[in-house]
Amino acid sequence: MTALQLAAFAIDCPDPRRLAEFYGQLLGWEIDEPASGDDWVELADPSGGAPLAFQRDPGYRPPSWPSRDVPQMMHLDVRVATLDEGHRLALAAGATQLPQPADRADADFRVYADPDGHPFCMCAGQ
Repeated sequence: MTALQLAAFAIDCPDPRRLAEFYGQLLGWEIDEPASGDDWVELADPSGGAPLAFQRDPGYRPPSWPSRDVPQMMHLDVRVATLDEGHRLALAAGATQLPQPADRADADFRVYADPDGHPFCMCAGQ
């Protein structure tokens, strides 16, 4: 059997560079300029894993989370030492805090939206 390797994780958005800069600030990753262009921008994982990529979608519609009218389709979980640290870093990068699910008020994660409305979670602990 052939071993497969993840080549990239791509996120649709209206402005790939702007969203790559947001996640670059949040994660501390750099844009891989040789792999990027106007319609596709990659953030290089400094640990050597697959890049996080952003591709232009002129018809992009942001998820309406927590409503299911426009489903989120995917979300990223970002590990942080504490929820306070995650909150500070998310807001400093330009995220918006979203409502915490009522049944998870005491959970070890908090939900945010990136500048294009994709939900992501800041998860505390190991």
